[in-house]
Amino acid sequence: RLRDLRVAITGTRGFAQAQLSTGGVPLTEVEAATMECRECVGLYLAGEVLDVVGPCGGYNLQFAFSSGRVAGRAAGRA
Repeated sequence: RLRDLRVAITGTRGFAQAQLSTGGVPLTEVEAATMECRECVGLYLAGEVLDVVGPCGGYNLQFAFSSGRVAGRAAGRA
């Protein structure tokens, strides 16, 4: 039985192999119901342009798809 396995992290594979990067527009700058930028009315933001980091397993892709749908619908109504 495996009970206590410690693994030392010795490095990364670099940006070319990264699954995501951090940074982007803070969510506090975006109206969640429309994904419209609070500072630049008429600008809709979605996906990796925002400062969102989810765990591996499709969460970041799902956020990109979902926020893109919200932003697209809101922009279409504007």
